[in-house]
Amino acid sequence: MSRKLTFVSLLVLGAALASGAVAQTSAPATPQGHGQHFDAMDTNHDGAIDKTEAKGRLAKAFDEIDPNKDGKLTKDEIKAGWQARRTVKQADRLARLDTDKDGKLSWAEAEAAARARFDKADVNKDGVLDAVEMAKGHKGWRHHRKDTAPRQGR
Repeated sequence: MSRKLTFVSLLVLGAALASGAVAQTSAPATPQGHGQHFDAMDTNHDGAIDKTEAKGRLAKAFDEIDPNKDGKLTKDEIKAGWQARRTVKQADRLARLDTDKDGKLSWAEAEAAARARFDKADVNKDGVLDAVEMAKGHKGWRHHRKDTAPRQGR
């Protein structure tokens, strides 16, 4: 296998993984660091987080992921809620990349998405990405995230 093909293969796989189109079976079902912070957020130590205790992303998504609408979230409810949100987001990403609308991501569709991302990052259109284009292009590849700082542990 040629180096160029290997690079293209890795680029396509990376694009598919970054877009969430490939199932992630080992990814945590809760936001990063949740297990470490649950007890800290549970200031009244009742084993649940209510709206006044919720912080950050959890506070923003609270009503959406509170399944029984009791105003409290247990660890299990949070885990299930984040997993449900992740499933919806992955389905949305698949729908966006699935150009033939067959419900599957083909190699050609993944390759087309990778090429489009590469072309977007290749500002001077010379067919290669330098360090500056990579840095700027990488931020563009994370368009679905509000922040562009790398996450810890990734």
